[in-house]
Amino acid sequence: MVAGKILTENVAIHQWVHRTFPDARLLPTDPWVRLQAISLHAWCASGIHPYLSRINNPPKVCDAAGASDNVIKFATEGLFENFRIADDMLAGREYFFDHFTAPDAHFFWCCRRATQLGVDLSGFPNVAAHFKRMQEQLLAFEKEVNEGFAKTA
Repeated sequence: MVAGKILTENVAIHQWVHRTFPDARLLPTDPWVRLQAISLHAWCASGIHPYLSRINNPPKVCDAAGASDNVIKFATEGLFENFRIADDMLAGREYFFDHFTAPDAHFFWCCRRATQLGVDLSGFPNVAAHFKRMQEQLLAFEKEVNEGFAKTA
């Protein structure tokens, strides 16, 4: 809720957080680069996420008998096409931009969900490295937060 109103969708929520808490640097400050980040964030939501949904639940796409394997096959091919693009974008970089941004978090979620669904990221070394880096940072942050809670308990 924002001022008593419901705000949905990652891209919009991260816009609100960026504007309300600019020091968090969830998006780049340069206007053109920020638009590129929003574009990347939307790509995760509308270009990658639908393939994950198809892999997760093929009958939602096509409930014809025997169709599930083909739905998964074509969805995996589409997902891999997107991961190839991301792999090129991440070549020689830790993040999509010069620092961690909301699209890094959303892309991490996409990779995490893919691995939960049995998708092998090893064919995309830069994607796999980004996923591992985000996972390590997340676990380190979680540990720090938990230790803080333990001190106040």
